[in-house]
Order: sequence, then C-alpha cells, then structure tokens
Amino acid sequence: MISRDYGKRKKTITRTFRINDDWDFVLNEEAERQGISANALIDKILRRFALFDRYTDRFEVLNLPNRIFKEVFQLMPNERLTEEGEKHGSLDAVDFFNLLGYPRDYETFIYLITEYFGSSTFSRWFQCFHHPSESQDLFHLQHNLGRKWSVFVDSYLKAILKTITSTKVESRIYEYAVTLRISRPQTIEGKKRSYQKK
Repeated sequence: MISRDYGKRKKTITRTFRINDDWDFVLNEEAERQGISANALIDKILRRFALFDRYTDRFEVLNLPNRIFKEVFQLMPNERLTEEGEKHGSLDAVDFFNLLGYPRDYETFIYLITEYFGSSTFSRWFQCFHHPSESQDLFHLQHNLGRKWSVFVDSYLKAILKTITSTKVESRIYEYAVTLRISRPQTIEGKKRSYQKK
C-alpha cells in the first residue's frame, strides 16, 4: 500500500530500462511542451499509474468529453440523480477503501475528495479547494458540468462520508460548484483531530 503522504520528498532509486525510440521522441517532445525534464515527466506518468490508473482500470472507467457528459446529465431529473448518488456513493465507498488499501476513516475521505476526485491529475470530477479550520473542513468543489452534476456530486460524496461517520454536514449546490462544510469527527478520546494541510 502506498501511503497518503506521497507528496513528501522521499528516497529515490536509479532504474535503467529500454524503451521504443518512438516513445522516447514523444517523451522529449511532451517534456519540452510542459517545460520540464523527461525524467520529471516520467515521474508524473509513473505517479499517476501508481496512485490512479492501476485502480481505475479495474473499474472499467469510460472517458467521455465534458460536452457529451454534461448533455447526458441534463436529461435526468434531480430526484433520480440524488438517488443514484446515494446508491453508488455508498457502494463505491467499500470498493475504494478496499481497493486502495486505506483505512475507512475521515483522513481517507479527505484524500478522496482532494486528490482522487478533486485534482487535475486524477479523476477531474471537480477542482477541490480545501480550507481546514480547528473544528471543521470547508470543501469548495468547482466544475463546468452544470447544476445536474452538482446535485449528483453532493449526494455521492455525502453517501461516502456516511459510511465513515455520522458527523454533521452542511452543503450548498450551485450551477458550477458544490460547497461542503463538515464538522470534524471526534476520536475515541473525544478530541477533534487536526487535519491541517501540510
């Protein structure tokens, strides 16, 4: 299992391997486009594979352009989206925790919402802005998929959280965003844990 603090600087190793000449050309071309070294690009590719692609392949994830996805969602009534969000959120929660090998706790929920779903590197469901304070976490989730997607995301994430804790959640749904205000769960000792960003 890879720890959730993967962002910290860790020991590196040197590995030598051979690749097709065409792939080397693509790597160098893309690295130049991004303004980084080929080594840095390879590290990004391996990071995405280690933390995301190797898991999502098992879910048989289908990639669709945002335009198509948004238009399909517009055809569904809000009540159905809420029901589907609750159903799949509670079911997927079990799969996520078991597949990723992380404990079913609030810290893992923060990882899911900020990195797995909310970063530009992985699922890209939304862009997550996380504002932790002493007693609660504020998550502002921006996207460009319309209000229907906001309805689904709100229901889906609250269903995942419900499998972990009964903590208080306040949410607001906007045309292109969802805001979740979550009271931080207490530990066994009765104290609220600190989840300040590192």
